Amino acid sequence: MRIQFCGNRRLFAFVYVLCMLPQTVLPAASTLTARQLYEQGQQAQRAGDWFSAVEAYQEAVQLNSVYGDAWYALAECSYALGEYSLALSYLDTAARFALDRTDILNLTGFCYLGLNDTVAADTIFRQVLATYPNNVEARFGLAQLDILAGRLTGAQNMYLDALKRQQSNRNALLSVALVAQELGKTADAQSYIDQALRYHGSDAEVQYVAAWIAFLNGNFKETESHVRTSVNLNPALDKSYELLATVLYQQEQWQDAVDVCDYRLTQNRNNATAWYLKGRALQQMGQIEEAYRIFEAGLAVVPQDEIMRTTLELLVLEYFDIEDIRRSKWAEYHIERAVNHEKLYESAQAEFEYKNALRLDPLNVKARTGYAAMLDSKGQQELYLEQLTFISSIEPVSVRVADTIEAYKSLLSDTLAVRWNVEPFYVDKTRWHIGLFSTGNDIQLLHADAGAVTVQAVASQLSGSAIVDAQMFPESVSYAEAFRIARSAGQDYFILMEFEENDRELLLSAAVYSGRTGSEVTSFRFYRTGNDRYTGALRRFCSSIVQMLPVKGRVIARNADTVLVDLGTSDGIVVGTELDVIKSGVLSTPDMEIGIVYSAKDVLGKITITEVSETVSQGKYDRNGFYDRMNLNDEVVPVPVTDTDGTVAETDTAATQVSIVPSAEDISGTEYPVLSRMLQELYLIQ
Repeated sequence: MRIQFCGNRRLFAFVYVLCMLPQTVLPAASTLTARQLYEQGQQAQRAGDWFSAVEAYQEAVQLNSVYGDAWYALAECSYALGEYSLALSYLDTAARFALDRTDILNLTGFCYLGLNDTVAADTIFRQVLATYPNNVEARFGLAQLDILAGRLTGAQNMYLDALKRQQSNRNALLSVALVAQELGKTADAQSYIDQALRYHGSDAEVQYVAAWIAFLNGNFKETESHVRTSVNLNPALDKSYELLATVLYQQEQWQDAVDVCDYRLTQNRNNATAWYLKGRALQQMGQIEEAYRIFEAGLAVVPQDEIMRTTLELLVLEYFDIEDIRRSKWAEYHIERAVNHEKLYESAQAEFEYKNALRLDPLNVKARTGYAAMLDSKGQQELYLEQLTFISSIEPVSVRVADTIEAYKSLLSDTLAVRWNVEPFYVDKTRWHIGLFSTGNDIQLLHADAGAVTVQAVASQLSGSAIVDAQMFPESVSYAEAFRIARSAGQDYFILMEFEENDRELLLSAAVYSGRTGSEVTSFRFYRTGNDRYTGALRRFCSSIVQMLPVKGRVIARNADTVLVDLGTSDGIVVGTELDVIKSGVLSTPDMEIGIVYSAKDVLGKITITEVSETVSQGKYDRNGFYDRMNLNDEVVPVPVTDTDGTVAETDTAATQVSIVPSAEDISGTEYPVLSRMLQELYLIQ
């Protein structure tokens, strides 16, 4: 049988070759050997493409289940992705097929570091050094342990010891430069980074670290030069673009920073820091609606970014009208969190979230109803009635709620406030004036201006406290400038806050100073990791500020020897509490601690509390001396212990400090989260 073809022969030949091309030119992945797949994985790994590398290595070990190098490479990729437990599993397998390899042991130690098992990590690194005293990587591991323990000098010595063994070792040079920078030895840091550049100037990671050190020193032009070189050497290194966008932002090149963020988002739509910095830059450019839209879009893809959410909420509070329906949208997030906390019987967290919702949307009935129910469960019936009454003033309420309001009004018809014809919720109970400052170089990588954002967030939270007037200064200042401002403004205390974070941890620390003398009186340190770390740190920090402040109030009404003061059960007052009455305007703070100081000669008399409500108390007044010198608005404090010299201190300072001691979850963790994370990543530089 003869087959006839239509068309010319060239077309047939072209179709024939085209059909045969996949088999002859591009072999399928299944035809590759385990070795070839491993090499593909190595190429992807060197480019930082961990996902493609994992795919290639997985196929390699499927073809050759005893391929020790491939199992080890899988562990490296898992380590780079932060999957430390999985990496340990791969390392166990690799160790069975690749015996006596110190790199497997060392990576095992670093995985234990990632899991915060410092004991196991220390054991492994010392085991390596016992057999191989000159092993540099094990010394890196012990240095990392020193850093986690806050021993920077010990870590520096470890790196220097490694350099004695390998003078041009890239990781040792970069590590010792970073540690020297953290120690404030900027000249030494520059010397070591210069050496690294001489030996390894064509390496993108080395250029990146050089850029980071210049960034920390505020040398933004030098930072930009190094980071652009890093980008040119390795266009796939996203963290170099991240630093480039940040340094452009710091130089107020807002649009250029936006452009870099846009490029990063084309590579990865889930890039949280790109969304955040783009929104922040637009906000700086005055494009508020566009900034809001970007923050909103960013939170849609990375809802767990707490600082971006806080920044958006601060923007909403500053620029959006109370009636703006967008306020309700963001309040709903906090309402849901509050309900979830209530289900877990976490009342403090639930109350914190309800207050956040009401700050965003004061007219939100759902949030106010939930908050009111919490007050009722705590026995704060007067505050509960106030919330219900407010709800009824903004919208019609059900018959049940209306009946509840009437019942509580009847129940509370004979309270102290009613008898004295006082509206306690309109009484100014401000006791303390505090300045909030961000100190040091507020140079952040993940979230630009995070220190300033945190200062604003703390001030916003403290606005819900009746006793604290917190004035914020988001611009980074020196101690001297903060002291000058605080003293000129007559503030009782000023707080210098520092914020540092990596992608898994954060550290919020603060020093509290006397606004009168400038002496440090106490300090806080809150370390957090895991979910809700930023929110948790803010809540604990604000709570600690309020708890550290001593109790004081004022006389707000008087009838002969019976007086009313603006202190109640919410301030720790009970029947029988004795209060000193001091002439208004003479109370002061101690020179070097938290407390209240006044002279015995300024004590006008004593009040013994006979009846207490939630916000006010009534007591019997006994004057000192023949003349009655007490006036309304004179101040009252719980009767203290008198010192031998006649000076009176409000309460034992040690007792005050007990209430603000951070919990274990606040203090366990490195003091250097950024440094620690960078050094841990350096271990994988090949």
